[in-house]
Amino acid sequence: MNSRKSKVKELDVSIGKEKLHALSIKQLHRSRTRLIVCFWTLPVYILIVWVLLSNGQSVDSFMFFYFTLCAGFWIDMVRRRCPICAKQFYVRSILLNLKTKNCVHCGFGVDSTIE
Repeated sequence: MNSRKSKVKELDVSIGKEKLHALSIKQLHRSRTRLIVCFWTLPVYILIVWVLLSNGQSVDSFMFFYFTLCAGFWIDMVRRRCPICAKQFYVRSILLNLKTKNCVHCGFGVDSTIE
């Protein structure tokens, strides 16, 4: 009877670990995608600033909003940790690596599985 309970408990723990792993991978993807969207919308930002300046309007509030949004996404991406080594997933020293899909410390990929 105890062995059956322990097997059920082990199964619950392994399912919990898998869900936690899937959630952390999903957060890593989401934070990277948000920052990439900020970079891809930069031409739109430049176009809007150009139009506003051409019409003699102030761009201060628009610039503040856009750069605050990008800074928030940047901070979100920088603070994400690898589920394996618990170090920053995208940052080795100071520079953020936006292109990688693997941890810059242990090489764990977002498509990998935890064993």
